[in-house]
Amino acid sequence: MVASGQKKRARQEKPHFLNPRHSKLSNHEQSMVDWEALLYISMLKLKIEALQRKTEVFKIIKREPLHQFQDVKVEKIGEKFQVKIKSLKGDDKLINILEAFEEMGLSVAQARASCQDTFVMEAIVVPRSKDKLWSVDDMTDTLVKALYPL
Repeated sequence: MVASGQKKRARQEKPHFLNPRHSKLSNHEQSMVDWEALLYISMLKLKIEALQRKTEVFKIIKREPLHQFQDVKVEKIGEKFQVKIKSLKGDDKLINILEAFEEMGLSVAQARASCQDTFVMEAIVVPRSKDKLWSVDDMTDTLVKALYPL
């Protein structure tokens, strides 16, 4: 009794083109069933590939957490700020940082950058106006977001 119920459920879970009643189909109907089976297999392959990509990304993130990718230090020196950034190399890091300085209303008085093994930048920045006063924590958060935009 239990076995027949399990068989019935198993048959219902299968795609309809895998049912055994398709053995008495015309050539056209059989080609349509074959086409549906190919589509189904292709969709399964795509799902597997997507899962594999997700697992690869998860392995990378798990192996090297985000806090190891970066080191952003900001110190206030009088009216100026000294910024030190160490990060993994990547596209547009310098541009993103300079755009962040621009948005914060800061001018770069002096800067030095290198990207041989890792991206490293040291800069002295000065506020353009005294209207907006930046804290060290706010500036650090803004620079971290500039390094790793979501």
